[in-house]
Amino acid sequence: MKERERNTTEEALRLIAAGEEKGIDLLYECLGPAMLAAATAVLRDQFAAEDAVQESFLRVVRGIRSYRSGTNGRAWVLRIVRNAAIDKLPDGRTVCTDDFSYIAPAEDGEERATDRLLAESLLNALPPERRQLIYMKYFLDMTVRAIAAEIGKSKSFVQKEIARAEESMRKILEDRGQTDESGSY
Repeated sequence: MKERERNTTEEALRLIAAGEEKGIDLLYECLGPAMLAAATAVLRDQFAAEDAVQESFLRVVRGIRSYRSGTNGRAWVLRIVRNAAIDKLPDGRTVCTDDFSYIAPAEDGEERATDRLLAESLLNALPPERRQLIYMKYFLDMTVRAIAAEIGKSKSFVQKEIARAEESMRKILEDRGQTDESGSY
């Protein structure tokens, strides 16, 4: 699925760069839910998040020349969404990733809701700094290099902190008896 999403995102961005409107439709089809989740994570308001996503599409079209084909299109788009959402924050409000209720809508079924609650509890067990790194890596699909640049730390620091966060979450799951023998979730 990841490869398919990557290819579809790349195709959508190529179409947008060529000035074809169907690229926007394809991008929405492929990344719309992830875009809304990223905006909701920042804004905590569904309507404001929807506005931020709409603004993001305009920014994607305006900024398409800065996208380098073959890089991580998903991360590029989600960063635009995140920045659009941050721009909509009222003065004095800061970005917080303490609430992960946006990960998967509860109406996606009982199993998905259970997974969401498990992910929420694992993430909330992490210190805020590590929680932010996991959010950037897995929810915004940013590379370690991009995260390091964003937070102003070295790539090796980011790698070590992400590994520590993953190990902490793995240990919690093991203590709960929720991993298989290979350590997978």
